[in-house]
Amino acid sequence: MGQATKMGFSLLGIADPGLFERYPRIRKPAESEKYWPHPHEIWPECRSVVVLGLHCREEVFDALVRMDNLWGSFYYEILSHREYRLRDWFREQGCEARITDDVPVKRAAVLAGLGHVGRNSLVAHPQHGSNLRFGLLLTDAELAFDEPNDPLEPAPCGDCRQCEDVCPGAAISNYRVDFSRCIIPAAGGWLSDDEDKIREARRIQQRGGVVEVECNLCQKTCPLNEAE
Repeated sequence: MGQATKMGFSLLGIADPGLFERYPRIRKPAESEKYWPHPHEIWPECRSVVVLGLHCREEVFDALVRMDNLWGSFYYEILSHREYRLRDWFREQGCEARITDDVPVKRAAVLAGLGHVGRNSLVAHPQHGSNLRFGLLLTDAELAFDEPNDPLEPAPCGDCRQCEDVCPGAAISNYRVDFSRCIIPAAGGWLSDDEDKIREARRIQQRGGVVEVECNLCQKTCPLNEAE
C-alpha cells in the first residue's frame, strides 16, 4: 500500500485471481450474450489482481450531472495516469504488470476486501462509502492476498431503499440494476439505436446553457457515504 499511497491512491486491495472462478460469471450490460472473463483467461501467468481505489469528492459528483463527459476526463484520467505509474513501478521491480478493464471491477474490489456491493449495485467501502472509482492491474508478482468479501453477500443496506426510491428510471431492485431502464447506459447508446428513446433516457435539460446528461442520484442519496 505504501507505493500506491505515494502515487495518490486512496485504497489498495490484492485479490487471488483463482477466486474469480468460484463464483457465477457476470453478464456484460452492453452485450447480453457475453460475460466478463476471469483474470486467468486474460493472462494465464497472472498471480495477483491489484485493485486500486480513488476517493472522489462529493462536489465533483454533483458537477457530473451538469457537465457532459466530465466523468470521462477527470477522475478516470487521474486514475489512468496513476495506474500507468504503478505499472511501471512493478516493472522496475522485475515483475510484469498489465492494466486491464476486461475484469469486472466491482467483483474484483469485493474479492480484494474493499467492501460489499450495495443495493445501488455500487461497491460500498466502510470509510468512503461508494464515492470511489476503481482501477485494476494484473501482475505476475506473488503478493499477499487481502481477506476477501463474499460478492454474493450484499452491503449492510438493511431496509434502506433510498436509491430505489430516487432512481428516475426505476432501474434498481433487489441489489440489481436493470440496464434497460438505467439512464447512464441508455445515454451512451448501449441499448438502443432509437434516438427518441435515448433522448428521453438522458432527460436532457437546459439550465443556463448547460446540458445535464449524467445521473448519480443512487450514489448521492446513499447513507453509507455519510461515514466518510
